[in-house]
Amino acid sequence: MDRIRSALAVATLLGLVLWLTWLWQPERQVRLHTAGLIKGIERRNWSKVEGLLADNYADRWGHDKGFVLSSLRRVFGSFIFLTIEQRSLRVDATTGQTVTRVKMSGQGSGVAQYVMAKVNGLGDPFTFTWAKSGTLPWEWQLTSADHPTLDPDAEPQF
Repeated sequence: MDRIRSALAVATLLGLVLWLTWLWQPERQVRLHTAGLIKGIERRNWSKVEGLLADNYADRWGHDKGFVLSSLRRVFGSFIFLTIEQRSLRVDATTGQTVTRVKMSGQGSGVAQYVMAKVNGLGDPFTFTWAKSGTLPWEWQLTSADHPTLDPDAEPQF
């Protein structure tokens, strides 16, 4: 009986180690963090979003972490309810990038309707760039986001 328990314990431990090894692969972490970021925005969980943004976040428009958080709060605060679907089309663990298509649905003010129409009308996917932020395998933070045709500075200010 003790041998069976020991064998089960070893098998369970081995299974856990194998699962964690699979889960903590960089490609999987980048994909999971992208999904977590989108879910955090959808649920307007700003503390989660803030934790996923690197302190040195910078994008091609010159936006930093503070500006992005403030803008997200302002724009997505205009939704009564919101669903954001995301699908990662390509993940490159060596660069920490995920190319992700995003589609939004929901209800809200005119700003919400404008944002949904704009995002849903984009033909190209977004590119999110992540970097390891610590020594643990699940410590990743967003360092940049981009879209080839989107220019938020040319959009109406809300």
